[in-house]
Amino acid sequence: MNMPPTEHHPPESRRQAETSARAGRNGLADRQKKRLLSVALVVIVLVSLPLGARVALHFLQGQPSSTAAPRLPGPTYLGPKNHDPERAIARQVDHLLAQMTLQQELGQLIVVAFNGTTLTPDLQNMIAHQYAGGVMLYAYNITGYAQIKALDAAAQAQAKVPLFIATDQEGGLVNRLESIIGPEPSALDIGNTNNPENALKSGIKDGQMLKRIGINVDLAPVVDVHSAPQTVIITRMFGTTPEKVTTFAGAYLNGLQSQGVIGCLKHWPGLGASPVDPHDALPVITRSQQELNEIDFAPYRALIRQGDVNMIMSTHELLTAYDKTMPSSLSPILIDQVLRNDLGYQGVVITDGLYMGALGHWTIAQAAVLALIAGNDLLLGPWDSYQTQLVLDALQAAVASGQISKARVDLSVARILTLKIEEGLIPVSPNW
Repeated sequence: MNMPPTEHHPPESRRQAETSARAGRNGLADRQKKRLLSVALVVIVLVSLPLGARVALHFLQGQPSSTAAPRLPGPTYLGPKNHDPERAIARQVDHLLAQMTLQQELGQLIVVAFNGTTLTPDLQNMIAHQYAGGVMLYAYNITGYAQIKALDAAAQAQAKVPLFIATDQEGGLVNRLESIIGPEPSALDIGNTNNPENALKSGIKDGQMLKRIGINVDLAPVVDVHSAPQTVIITRMFGTTPEKVTTFAGAYLNGLQSQGVIGCLKHWPGLGASPVDPHDALPVITRSQQELNEIDFAPYRALIRQGDVNMIMSTHELLTAYDKTMPSSLSPILIDQVLRNDLGYQGVVITDGLYMGALGHWTIAQAAVLALIAGNDLLLGPWDSYQTQLVLDALQAAVASGQISKARVDLSVARILTLKIEEGLIPVSPNW
């Protein structure tokens, strides 16, 4: 097992960690409310831009992208000091949007993957010239502490807008940090202790290490409810009731986010009764709307109400009670209507991998367009510059044809930039 160099600070003590976790929990609800207000303010400002600013914005969008990909300038002084943090964030998001070309905005929507353990030329191109908004790291990208820390720093150095650098550290079978921290208990193992404090400690431990190596998004915890005899991810679920899953997943999320790492609930709308792996084929779930609301949607509803949720992942399955045609990740009914309207979630939604077998009916580019229309913000999946360009071209063509409005793109980019500012990836000036 590769351990961190001795010159790095050791993890916090248990008492310090738990104090940090409590402080994080107290601020999460306030941050969620602020984020919703910030995004709303951005939309209002965009709509009310004077004619001259709109012309300038359209002119910027029509210019070819610079191959040098310089960073966007930081905050500038725009007038008297404004002590309203929500309005300050909204103004900064508007300021950044006004400087971005359409290609740069579309790049922010894409989370790329790659083969390698260093900053390869292809990864550099996806970040610096195709303006990817995030990078996804899998186990084969992570071989040790010093290696992954260097890779993450090198990737961030190429970015015009700071990256979401993500992995899916869950423990058990999905332990992306195993080369650094060794074996970790699964969600099932933690749930079987019947002590949610163990989930909190696991979140704190993972969050500390992820933060130290430069990973700022963990696509965890799983909030699927194990509610059918034959399911594909049994060890990745905390329990068999919505209440237990909510308690344990919520504790893990609090621990993780107390360390400054963004958590992500998954897999919306729920794989707890699926006998089919979406990597292989499209699961078909025939539960009634009442069953789905009482079981599968319940942890999402509870955690969203608590204000703890920064990101949600949508997966690929057919819920016949809601949409008999489109997989959930591509369904406006499941994303825009149920998740955003009925459950009230207005934060960032990231798709599960658009390369999965469940979406075999569509190319990755076609799936990306449909996912954005459905209400997703981040599109996970391109593995190289070629695939990334296919997605960018398809999105740009959809905007040009009117299939996707420019305002729809702006809304997702505003959500992404707001989260990056609120989580400290993009600095905000107190003078705004």
